[in-house]
Amino acid sequence: MKKAVATLGSLGFLAFSSVALAETPIDININIPSQGVNPFISIGTLISNALIIVFVVAAILVLFYLVIGAFQWITSGGEKEAVGHARSRITHALIGLAILALAFLITRVAGQIVGIDILNIQRIPTLSQPCPAGTVFDPTSSQQTGQTVCIPEAQPPAGTSGITR
Repeated sequence: MKKAVATLGSLGFLAFSSVALAETPIDININIPSQGVNPFISIGTLISNALIIVFVVAAILVLFYLVIGAFQWITSGGEKEAVGHARSRITHALIGLAILALAFLITRVAGQIVGIDILNIQRIPTLSQPCPAGTVFDPTSSQQTGQTVCIPEAQPPAGTSGITR
């Protein structure tokens, strides 16, 4: 009877939990390219989006393991082995959360040291940026002329911008 009440209480709590309100909402627009990867997305944007996806998935997994561990603890009925298993699952989830927070902190600090916002890379900077913003270096024309040639940056066609924030 205790297990049934605990199970129903836990499920009721999870089913009717309130919505968390973030300080600033992030608008995510997903426009699916017609084929494969959108060729107009820069490698910097691709890396930024991949890092964000990895951090979000890892955070969701940590929360999932915490909830599973708590649920196992609640439904253990006082059995030492079950409580120990649930406690180890919660401990491992908290260690994972600490590692995730540390990884996020390291990426942010490393980005600040080198002067790049790693989670929002528009262009990957080089040691010497020969071209101003909005233009890109053209190696073919530069080899032919012997001078630095900058051409306007290619803009993606409307509706194919990929993932934006």
